[in-house]
Amino acid sequence: MVYSVSTLSSSLRLTDYLIEHRARLDKAVIENASKKHADFGLTLGAQTGMTTSFRSEYSQMVSQLNTNKQLITRLEVMDTALDNVEKSGTDFRSNLIALQKDAGTLKTASDLAYTELGKLTNALNSNVGGVYVFGGINTGSAPVTEFKTNPSDPASDQPEDKIIAAFNTFFSPTTYTDEVGVKSIPASGHPTGKDWDGFLESSNFKNIFDATWAPDWTSATVEKMQTTISPGVTTDGSETANSETFQELAKGYAMIAVFGKLDIQKGAEELIFDRAINHLNVGVGKTIDMSANNGAIKANVTRTNTDIEAKRDVLNLRIIDLENVDENRAAVELSQAQTQLEATYSITAKIKDLNIMKYL
Repeated sequence: MVYSVSTLSSSLRLTDYLIEHRARLDKAVIENASKKHADFGLTLGAQTGMTTSFRSEYSQMVSQLNTNKQLITRLEVMDTALDNVEKSGTDFRSNLIALQKDAGTLKTASDLAYTELGKLTNALNSNVGGVYVFGGINTGSAPVTEFKTNPSDPASDQPEDKIIAAFNTFFSPTTYTDEVGVKSIPASGHPTGKDWDGFLESSNFKNIFDATWAPDWTSATVEKMQTTISPGVTTDGSETANSETFQELAKGYAMIAVFGKLDIQKGAEELIFDRAINHLNVGVGKTIDMSANNGAIKANVTRTNTDIEAKRDVLNLRIIDLENVDENRAAVELSQAQTQLEATYSITAKIKDLNIMKYL
């Protein structure tokens, strides 16, 4: 029996070899460069769905960690602000206790109180990355307005203006600028109740720090921003300037700032000193409580991050085990594929040179 091979069939077979070897070389180049399987579906088969699921879960963990790290940054900004608020309140309270022993020192404390109100406003308007951390869920704008009357604006309606308006309403016809009338107001015991004790306990004054605190002083919401720190677990992601903590501090500062400028009776001075110190005591205590709660939230988020990072690392090892190729094997296969392709090209070139005329 005689077998014959045509030039055409030889050429076609060599073409197939070239395509196969070229595909092997392309696969080897990809795997050698990426250190991963060139075709997950072909290599992993039924496990392809598993690695896809693992990758999706891994991405979710990375995203969650990023979210949590942003939350920790906000909590740290809150920590700094609360520390400053607590220190300022404590120091100012100490100054008041020292000053109240001497008559006429309320005026000295007035300027200091305005400074402290400015510090409180700045602290509550703290932000990170455009997020105002004391805005409740309204984190897009500074929550607290400036306290002091704007002398260049006749229509100024700042908190200081509202306190003066409340004074004028309560003591009418005596007004804030009526020096003689103001000097005659007793600390307490007036038959009609028109005394300093009655005013400081009246709704006219209290509502400024309670019922009308928002929106007169702040645009913050009572509700706090909630942040998910792990599946099914949420925590406070912001604080609110509407807290009683800051209302008490503001009341203590404002009493000294606004009424300290007036020429009033010694008994009235003592009363205002006492009330301001009491409000500062409450405010400082609540600030410490708020700082402790903030620290507990930060510790919880940090622990959660540690757990997520551990799970992420385990999952990453599983993904690597499924997707990555053996680097030594990939290098050998690349070398072999190059050698085989070069050999196929060489044989193809020799076959093309075959010509029957050379043998006739």
